[in-house]
Amino acid sequence: MQKTQYLFYGIASSAILLILAGGAVSTNDQVVVNLMIDINAPPSPTSLEEQIAFDSIVNLTNGIGPKGLNVTLFPTGEAIPSQRLRITYLANSSNYEVSMGGMIKDEKIGSKTSSDQKALLAEMKRYVEACHICSGKETKPAGFKPQSFDQNEDTYKILNQMGMLYDAGFKAGVLYLPGHENDTWPYRMNNLNIYAVPVSTYAQQGDRILLSDRIAKEEEKLSGPQWYDILESKFEESAKKGDPVVLIFDNQITGRDADYLEAYLNFIDYALSKKATFVTTSELVKMSKAKKPVSTSSGKSAATSNTVESGCIACDALENATINATFENKTASADMVVSVTQNFKD
Repeated sequence: MQKTQYLFYGIASSAILLILAGGAVSTNDQVVVNLMIDINAPPSPTSLEEQIAFDSIVNLTNGIGPKGLNVTLFPTGEAIPSQRLRITYLANSSNYEVSMGGMIKDEKIGSKTSSDQKALLAEMKRYVEACHICSGKETKPAGFKPQSFDQNEDTYKILNQMGMLYDAGFKAGVLYLPGHENDTWPYRMNNLNIYAVPVSTYAQQGDRILLSDRIAKEEEKLSGPQWYDILESKFEESAKKGDPVVLIFDNQITGRDADYLEAYLNFIDYALSKKATFVTTSELVKMSKAKKPVSTSSGKSAATSNTVESGCIACDALENATINATFENKTASADMVVSVTQNFKD
């Protein structure tokens, strides 16, 4: 009888271990990754600077587009004039979301008056909406990520009045609204219809560093391989905890640094090998609202089927623009390359 009991307990213990192991695999299979790509460019670039910015954007998007992965772009208003057609080209694809990244790099919107903030955000929204062509997908920004994570309560209220879905100006466990210190998924702001989106952080030598390539390179002085190790470690940590992985990559950093670009591409391949789900920031918010992950894109899909080639982009962009522009076509590589000269209304 005693031997039978031992045998039963042994079988039961093995079954429990198998269930736990299976649960771990299931969690890992459902890791959600939200890539946020910052798009920066000089406000009045030379032809060379314009081409360098274009190439750096292509370096980042080439790691995403062919795989059909969902991603959110956060261009600045000063970058849109010279890179507008490239952004328009991407925005017309169903797997790219384009949101607002502030008017200028390192902008401190939180130091401005409420009326000035409202004017800036309205102008930024207009710039993003101008990245649109006829017969293509309308470009309607769903959210905002402030430069330097600088904002205040006026910012939240204005975004809410504008009907924005989210504000991505928060850092998990570091910069958060009261009562949300431990939140890693988007959460609703008190008394507003807008969601706060925490960007992922990682514990490093007693501090939590924001998972942004600019922070990693300029502040933490990490090499490309060191940066990759952190990205992989964060993924594994999130797999165990059921947290999303929300990362920021900048075209001026990853798009121009070979080691950082390699880390970025290797991380995407690693996440795909672990069956991660790549989502836009809007999708991440909707998943949080639904309280459960829903698969969107985890590999090749028909996401790029709506992408319009360069046939009518120049004329249609000019016709549909809310911002005055003149366009000059020129040829380069296999990708669509268009030089843009913009003259904005005051």
